[in-house]
Amino acid sequence: MKKIILLVTVATSIMFTSCSSDDDNSGPVDAQDKFIGVWKITQEFEDGVEVTVETCDLQDVLTVTEDEKFSGTSHVMENGTCVLEDTFTGTWENLGDNKYKITSDMDGAEAVEATITFSGNTMTAVTNDEDGEFKQILTRV
Repeated sequence: MKKIILLVTVATSIMFTSCSSDDDNSGPVDAQDKFIGVWKITQEFEDGVEVTVETCDLQDVLTVTEDEKFSGTSHVMENGTCVLEDTFTGTWENLGDNKYKITSDMDGAEAVEATITFSGNTMTAVTNDEDGEFKQILTRV
């Protein structure tokens, strides 16, 4: 479940990037937001300490689309085999300055703000809450 929350958080984080209200909206700055694409988790950190990414977590996929929506899958181990546990959807918004707002369609879910940076085919998403800092490294598929 924490994996789903993290993937949703990553998506949510992308939506809370702050933008200047002085934007003239004269057209897109970039041809395409770097967040758009298909991503897989490769590493996770809690409060700066790397945590083991479970085998089935490596099968999870986050798909981010141009229409500011996302979808994802979550897998778990059952009887020695990774099986699909859940799927999730939501929306995202680039707030600027590497900040994103991610809003899950899950009942009761709150929007999450994340700082997301990109280097080549790697995305680093960082969120903070009352439990501390959570960082995920994802690779473009």
